[in-house]
Amino acid sequence: MASFLPTGKPLVYLITFTCSAGFLNFGYDQGVFAGSLVSHYYLTTFGPNPETPPDASVQGTTSALFDVGGAIGALTVLFIGALLGRRRTIQVGCVLVIVGAILQATSSTFGELIAGRLLSGMGVGIQTTTVPTYLAECTPAASRGAHMATEICIATLGLFLAQWINYSQADSDSKFAFAFPLAFQVIFTVITGLFCFVLPESPRWLVSKGRVEEAENVVIRLLGGGATPETPDVRRTMTEMIEAEELEAKAGAKSRVMQLFTSGPTQNARRVGLAVLVAVGQQATGVNAITYYVPTLLQTYLKVGRQASLLIGGFFSVTSFVFTLPTIVLIDKVGRITLFIIGCALQAICWIVIASLIATAPEGSSAFGGAIVAFIFIFFAAYSTCWLATSWGYGAEILPLNIRSDGLGFAGIWVWFFNFVIVEWTPTAIQNIGYKYYVILAVFNAAMIPVFYLYAPETKGKTLEEMDFYFASTFGGKADLEAVEKRYGAREGGGKEGDEKSSEKEVNEKSSEAEVEVRGG
Repeated sequence: MASFLPTGKPLVYLITFTCSAGFLNFGYDQGVFAGSLVSHYYLTTFGPNPETPPDASVQGTTSALFDVGGAIGALTVLFIGALLGRRRTIQVGCVLVIVGAILQATSSTFGELIAGRLLSGMGVGIQTTTVPTYLAECTPAASRGAHMATEICIATLGLFLAQWINYSQADSDSKFAFAFPLAFQVIFTVITGLFCFVLPESPRWLVSKGRVEEAENVVIRLLGGGATPETPDVRRTMTEMIEAEELEAKAGAKSRVMQLFTSGPTQNARRVGLAVLVAVGQQATGVNAITYYVPTLLQTYLKVGRQASLLIGGFFSVTSFVFTLPTIVLIDKVGRITLFIIGCALQAICWIVIASLIATAPEGSSAFGGAIVAFIFIFFAAYSTCWLATSWGYGAEILPLNIRSDGLGFAGIWVWFFNFVIVEWTPTAIQNIGYKYYVILAVFNAAMIPVFYLYAPETKGKTLEEMDFYFASTFGGKADLEAVEKRYGAREGGGKEGDEKSSEKEVNEKSSEAEVEVRGG
């Protein structure tokens, strides 16, 4: 680790900034291609001939191939994440994004364009799977949600940049208007890749590789304030991580992949299922039915031209940024599950109203068109506050150390698969079933409310290792309870070195308290 780096909170903030730059790239890529789809160069170059633009299915496939790449990238993390560590894995993603962006920007054939979309998607898939893990493992439990929300808040600036750069080129019919927005993302991708050379590796990953002394040095730097190996917080953190590693090893699976689907003291399969639930839920909200097709939707319902659609679309990114800011404060106060549920309720209402307006709108009514767009803005605000940051951070918080990168990789496959489905189907669905498509999205949101209330535990204020305690004591059997009792006895032993064990009563009390948190937020 570079000796010139700050320590304590400044170092944590620097890690947050680097992770945010990585996620900024995700937000940028989510929005930039919406402008490409309505650019003169795209419409005259990638259709059957210069006079015939690509049809809706071609637009959907071209956009959605980015998500196919994202799924491949998430799958790749299953194989390289635990091997390379958090920083090196992020850097691999950066290289793929840069190559993909350059290939897209310089493309003159459909094959080159989709190859660039795939490579960029792979890179972003690797980044979005690994960056939340790295940040979660380097931030304190009390403010972990705020750091992860800050990361996503800055990521919304990527969407902001994409939409306003697209708007800046709205009057141009040149290839530059197509190429420059796609190539611009290279700047912050390089920033992320370079900072990863000097930042410390995740201490939890180091412990998982048996590099305990290195992990201790990182913990000392992250705590700052003159911390030493004998500082109580350093000893407590190291004890938690080492004991968590030992406890998770009791899962007994023969391979890392099999560990994803076993129970044992840490209830891996249950926790992977929750990570997948949030991954699927993120896409089931319908957010990418808007993000990818804002200009198209505006041209359809407000009958505005390309320039006006890009201008109005640019304000969606402003909405996203502004309404992500409250999450930084709310996420560690009201909790993740409460935000999920509130978001689903508001989003379902928005989709129902949008569907009703579309179904009853008189032909060419600007009033109805304006109302539709207004509720799209409200949806975007609700999603940005309640789901955007929360959904990307929850998986990293809920998974145990030994399978955290693999579990997020597996969950990431589902994120990108359903992203692909939404982006692929949206143009055709709007064309064929109209307002009924938005009714389906409303049903998805409403259905998630009881699921999250009943089955998803709260992670607010808990260390990543304490989640092992919660799952083992709540869902495990007697052997799991004894394993947790043994592990936590050392930490609860009133300052002794670990010979004393907490009683089963104390463990059950902790389980009951955890259950109250799950239901009460």
